Amino acid sequence: MESNLTKLENNRVSLEVIASPQEVEAAVTAACRQIGNKLSIPGFRPGRIPRHIIEQRVGRDFLYQEAMEGLVSQGYLQALQEHKLHPVAEPELEIEQKLEEEKEFVFKAEVEVLPEVKLGEYKGLQVKKETVQITDERVEEEIRRLQQQYAELVTVEKEKPEKGDFVLIDFDGYIDEEPFPGGAAQGFLLEIGAGRFFPEFEKELQEMRVGEEKEIKVDFPEDLSRPDLAGKNATFKVTLHEIKVRELPAIDDEFAKSLRLGENVAELQEAVRKGLQSQAEHEAERAFQRAVVEQVVAGSEVAVSETLLQREVDHLLHEFEHDLAHRGIKLEQYLEGVKKSKEEFIKELRPTAEKKIKTELVLFSIADKEGITVTEEEINERKEVFRLHLEKMTKRDRQRQEELLTDGIRTNLLKEKIIHFLVEKAEPVLVEENGKAVEK
Repeated sequence: MESNLTKLENNRVSLEVIASPQEVEAAVTAACRQIGNKLSIPGFRPGRIPRHIIEQRVGRDFLYQEAMEGLVSQGYLQALQEHKLHPVAEPELEIEQKLEEEKEFVFKAEVEVLPEVKLGEYKGLQVKKETVQITDERVEEEIRRLQQQYAELVTVEKEKPEKGDFVLIDFDGYIDEEPFPGGAAQGFLLEIGAGRFFPEFEKELQEMRVGEEKEIKVDFPEDLSRPDLAGKNATFKVTLHEIKVRELPAIDDEFAKSLRLGENVAELQEAVRKGLQSQAEHEAERAFQRAVVEQVVAGSEVAVSETLLQREVDHLLHEFEHDLAHRGIKLEQYLEGVKKSKEEFIKELRPTAEKKIKTELVLFSIADKEGITVTEEEINERKEVFRLHLEKMTKRDRQRQEELLTDGIRTNLLKEKIIHFLVEKAEPVLVEENGKAVEK
């Protein structure tokens, strides 16, 4: 089938598709065969029913309607492929004349497509890349963090707990003399002064002695993340069982051995330095990659349509609701807690959505221009990680999830390849952590 493309405004195009008389005849024959395979007529085998019998049974108009729908579907897809178009909505179809054998069949399809991308420079870009040198102070800080991490809590005899001490408590919370969800715990370990509980609660704990029971009143703040508790007054019945302090291990050869980071303190320091250096270099490389992509995108022109923008906003909103649901929170509760309307929240998502769309369009445009592709072998290799998970599903669910997984892997692999290509073509300008250029 032939097709002609006319560009319209706002990323819309009009496709005129022309089917030859021979293609019309083939479509009618195919429709006749398809209908015949579904009919059961005494004296005829399925698929062997003559055309005139089929027309008598279903009617000529129905047969031609089936043939026309087949031509429209096939012709529309061929036109999209021929002109390398990617629709973002369903097409508006216009049939210019009825389907007739021995005549051409013409229809038009108007549809919104992905916007054209005007790429800027994306090779040889000079992009800042941070160099990192791990100082002795940073090494010592990390070792002290490890010391804190491997400290032991020991029970001590003290009159009252102090800031930095840990207390083992039981508590039951009430609002209007009724217990509320999440308001009770037994054997709860709390660090005084860590700021993980309400200030007035911790303050009252510091006035308690071991074995003492006490009622502590707490005024929940208005902006509490739990709307069901925000702004309410609660009473906690608390029992203090033990006071514990953190006992730090000595930083010596035995400590190094226990961490399996060397036989002595010097080897521990070197192992920590190498680990911090590796982590810092990895983070610097990730930051460099992001900076390269941002610079490439900033230098390109893309007109993001409202259709695409709204679709991406809906996707981001759905993902956010899904994450909240895993934490047992509804979107309405979250919005109430942060004091925002749904409309305000959606408005805040728009810049993020627009940036994501523009970035992907620019990256995929570069892939097309440079011939960057993903092979089936690469996709299958990454899918192996999810094989066991897929095998636990029913056949129907597995097929659908595998399709989604394949699409997601293909997209992510392609992005990775494009970013790798851009980073290789970029010229890093090395700078120190303070932003000062490194002398060559």
